[in-house]
Amino acid sequence: MNTITVIGLGTSDTDKMPLGVYKQLAAAKKIFVRTMDHPAAVMLEDEGMDITSFDSYYEESDDFSNTYERITRILLKEAEHGDVLYAVPGHPMVYETTTERLLDAEKEGKVKVVIAGGQSFMDDVITALKIPVNENFQLLDGTALNIRDLDYRKHTLITQVYNQLSVSEVKVTLLDYYHYDTPVFLVDKAGSADEEIIESTIAEIDFRVPDSNLLCMFVPKTSGEQYDNQSLGHMINLFDTLVGEEGCPWDKVQTHESLERYLLEESYEVIEAIEREDDEGLVEELGDILLQVALHAAIGKKEGYFDFYDILSSLNKKVKHRHPHVFGDASVENMEDLNKVWEKAKVEEGKKAKVKYEKEYAETVLKWMKTTIHEKRPLHELITGDDQHETR
Repeated sequence: MNTITVIGLGTSDTDKMPLGVYKQLAAAKKIFVRTMDHPAAVMLEDEGMDITSFDSYYEESDDFSNTYERITRILLKEAEHGDVLYAVPGHPMVYETTTERLLDAEKEGKVKVVIAGGQSFMDDVITALKIPVNENFQLLDGTALNIRDLDYRKHTLITQVYNQLSVSEVKVTLLDYYHYDTPVFLVDKAGSADEEIIESTIAEIDFRVPDSNLLCMFVPKTSGEQYDNQSLGHMINLFDTLVGEEGCPWDKVQTHESLERYLLEESYEVIEAIEREDDEGLVEELGDILLQVALHAAIGKKEGYFDFYDILSSLNKKVKHRHPHVFGDASVENMEDLNKVWEKAKVEEGKKAKVKYEKEYAETVLKWMKTTIHEKRPLHELITGDDQHETR
């Protein structure tokens, strides 16, 4: 079985290339490089080495996934006839998709893969920005950035940004999580004589962006009540404290049974906000519903039966299982098809048919509430029973 050696060209400064890496490249009869947009690749070409690059593949396709698949396919084809030397920017194991695909091919027994040398850009970026990585640090891919990956308690380095469009796309995701004036940095050609650090805020980070293959973004860790207040973990800690031994005298003696009436009351408040088209009020009242869930979860955790993550896990599994037409390969054309999907899912979950008293209750009470609310009658009349209207 022939070998594909994936060797890293290191960072943008060719003077930092290890001597062993250079010797291995210089001794090669032919070198495949993912891109010529790297000083080391240019240097090797100037020295007369036989180099084949895949830059044209990027120009021929807007889909990076297809490009990486095509590069991998060509390298595997070449390896059928002999050993191959393939050079990539930075370190082969740091955000190098083609390396990952070649390693997958190795697992399938198609080729032997050797990883060789190459300094990661991370070393130079960490040095340039003086990032204290021991204070919590994460590395994220800008092309696959998701809000669930973001954590304000961690220094965050974001790769795969290379022009204004890619930076703008990352910015949109960041603004869904961070405050608009949060400081952020763009670092270009870290560690080289042409190193440039651009400091800005998230809101303005895409105002001045160099086109560069050697670009990355850095968001320092931050703190503040605004971030704590949007953290699920912080919420869980709050309610665990409330029901604990040193917590609130009222909260710590509550039970699932004692809280039943409050869930009803808060549900009424939500309905009132909806009917009054009060968005601000709806935010508050939905928060009060979540308060009930969080309090029940904290009680369940204190008693050792379940916690908030059990509730969340149960919910997410149910939602995904009952929507195979969204998250799976099922197809629905109308509500009749959808009802069949739901019924099938319930059977698979072991749900047994039962009388849905709550549905009749909801239909009757909701009509009553809508009428009362739109007549501008106070909500307390509904809850306390001070109502002269018939409820039948």
